[in-house]
Amino acid sequence: MRRVALLVSLALVLSATPAAAQGVAEPLFDTFNFKFEASWVVTATTIRLDSEQLGKGTTLSFEDDLGLPDKEFVPSLSFEWMAGRRHRLGVRWQDVNRDSTTQVLEEIDWGGEIIPIEADVTLGFDIRTLSVDYTYYPWVKEQWAGGVGVGFRIMALRTILTVDNIELEGQIDGTAPLPYINFEYRRVLGERWRVKAQLGWFELTYGDIKGGQYIGRLAGEYITSRRWGFGVALNYSNVNVDWRNIDSVGDDKLTAVIDLDINDISLYFRVRW
Repeated sequence: MRRVALLVSLALVLSATPAAAQGVAEPLFDTFNFKFEASWVVTATTIRLDSEQLGKGTTLSFEDDLGLPDKEFVPSLSFEWMAGRRHRLGVRWQDVNRDSTTQVLEEIDWGGEIIPIEADVTLGFDIRTLSVDYTYYPWVKEQWAGGVGVGFRIMALRTILTVDNIELEGQIDGTAPLPYINFEYRRVLGERWRVKAQLGWFELTYGDIKGGQYIGRLAGEYITSRRWGFGVALNYSNVNVDWRNIDSVGDDKLTAVIDLDINDISLYFRVRW
């Protein structure tokens, strides 16, 4: 009975103690944190490779026309640093590698090269993304904060198309810098739950690249202790790009017209301090 009474007294003391004293200090923000994510990625890729001399090529859905898997399980990593009460720097990295082998059902014009019906096509398509964003929070309250900032997403694409074991000359292989404006809202629910919503958008013309992107994120997290937390996040991303001079076949310059959706559901584990 004495042990039971001691446990009941301890529970009452903890329930009346502020979150900071329990080791869940500053649940709205972390000074530093690393996040390890297991991401179920769903993609939709539409690409047309145009020839400067021959005109528009065939618009292809890599998933529907060339059998590329539209779902992939990949790891993702991210880091955040609060440089003061109102300034946050965030970084996120993700690498999606896919390949397929299929027999085409219609004639395809790929950068001026004709792929005949019933040809055996092998496709490799890699997407590597590194996002860096800065957010300033003009509104910081006890239970919620709102911020605005800028971000920069570096997207590296690599496409290798092989027809009947012969690799085609026209390929997509390059890195696109894609900036965006970022809006964020976060809120604590009780002492251990917090939610975060983000929205990013921008369109620009930079050198040979013209395009835009939309980014959305909704995450909920449970803070288990002063050093640990876990949660689930929904991530949305759409990129549409006209990318001139991406490759050449002899004297012919190629332009890639890309519409790319990368969406994922991520379960994550966070190390915080």
